[in-house]
Amino acid sequence: MNKKPASYKQGDPRWGRKPYRVPGETSTIGSAGCGPTCAAMVIATLKDKRVTPETTCAWSVAHGYKALKQGTYYSYFRPQMAAYGIECRQLLGSRIINQPSHPIHEQVREYLRQGYWVVALMGPGTWTTGGHFVLVWDWDNKVRILDPASSAEKRLNGDPAAFRREVRCYWLVDARDYNNEEDDMNIDKMTDAELVKLAERMQAALAKQPVSARLSPELEEAKARGITDGTRPNAFCTRAQAAVMTLRAAKT
Repeated sequence: MNKKPASYKQGDPRWGRKPYRVPGETSTIGSAGCGPTCAAMVIATLKDKRVTPETTCAWSVAHGYKALKQGTYYSYFRPQMAAYGIECRQLLGSRIINQPSHPIHEQVREYLRQGYWVVALMGPGTWTTGGHFVLVWDWDNKVRILDPASSAEKRLNGDPAAFRREVRCYWLVDARDYNNEEDDMNIDKMTDAELVKLAERMQAALAKQPVSARLSPELEEAKARGITDGTRPNAFCTRAQAAVMTLRAAKT
């Protein structure tokens, strides 16, 4: 499963009432900033935690991507992401609303399995009465969504059938490096010196605990992770198994 991006709401009191507009309109980030808010979630997660919807809305206006009395132009996402070194592209040049059997939906699911995220423009129905951008971060039995305008369950964990009917367009965002990176150190690349240091840290951590607390929790964790079945606690283990246990103990 992909990692969940940072979550922003366009109506957040910190910026929701601030302007997102061009001459001739009075719109705010809260009323029209769903597109840049989706972009801010991506950028803040992958590149710069300081980026907020206020940042991306200002960029959109400055570069001519705010549409008069509407929302954000479709052409916004690619250059906005590129400004932070993130690859993004629109998957289709035409709208596909009310086309639940279109092959693009399965293509999107496959991209998500590979670690991409997807910005989706939704049409009238579950997510909006007009048009609304959301960020899709995974798709299993539900479509996993960060909706910049809502925390409603049906909008965050969407019904796939409804989603397929109501989506209009897709933009693919390359988040593979982030989603596919390993949480733990690569054991196979650890040197003997690194293992020795981890062992020393483990010994120092364990020395602070009573003897009764040193064995049971670690053994249960090792069993849960498939390192041992628990039937021979005194048996030798492999270098890789020792590294996993050492790393886990050192992190406590």
